[in-house]
Amino acid sequence: MQRVGEMAELWRYPVKGMRGESLRTLHLDAHGVAGDRRFAIESSGAPRGKPLLSGAERAAMLLYQARLQGDSTCITTPRGAEYAADDPALLADMRAHLPGGHELSWVRSTTPQTDVRPIAVLGTGTAAQLAQELGRTIDVRRFRANLLLHLSAGFLEDALVGRELHIGEAVLRCTERTPRCRVVTLDPVTAVPDPALMKHLDRVHGGRVGIYAVVVRPGQLCIGDPVHAL
Repeated sequence: MQRVGEMAELWRYPVKGMRGESLRTLHLDAHGVAGDRRFAIESSGAPRGKPLLSGAERAAMLLYQARLQGDSTCITTPRGAEYAADDPALLADMRAHLPGGHELSWVRSTTPQTDVRPIAVLGTGTAAQLAQELGRTIDVRRFRANLLLHLSAGFLEDALVGRELHIGEAVLRCTERTPRCRVVTLDPVTAVPDPALMKHLDRVHGGRVGIYAVVVRPGQLCIGDPVHAL
């Protein structure tokens, strides 16, 4: 096996579309990151066949902070109120403050409700290269990666597609590069859009940043774990 880097950051997103939580350790089960995106919100205003919120609502979702506390999922609103995820008052708050005024309902799942693969991986060198290309700082949270790896240069993770990663107790298989949508243009703190970023990604990088992975062997990951590729 070849050592390619080490674990820099670990992220879990308990509710699809909301802010995630930075962790020191993370457990991978057979389906992906334990507790990741097990909740999502369905909107009556979403396009047919894509019920999990409309584009207008999705930006404002980034202002809600989700975190796990034991067996409970807790949400902090942009106004500082805190709710359990299953509290009807939370959906009432969201209906009042998200654009559109659409009806909202919870969708629960035992597996991550991701668009393609359960685990998103990004290299620190990629974020640094994008910042250099654009001439400004790029917040890595835009890319909503579960695993941020210390890699020595930009887009080195692309070469890991088709290989296995051995990290801590777990083994992952890297499956494909990640196609990006307008969500990466949204500032993770303010949700203000930056269309120039997506245009740059499309023009220079084929609209793809980071890679997807699936679990081969479940286990625990920790910050600082060496990353080996097979």
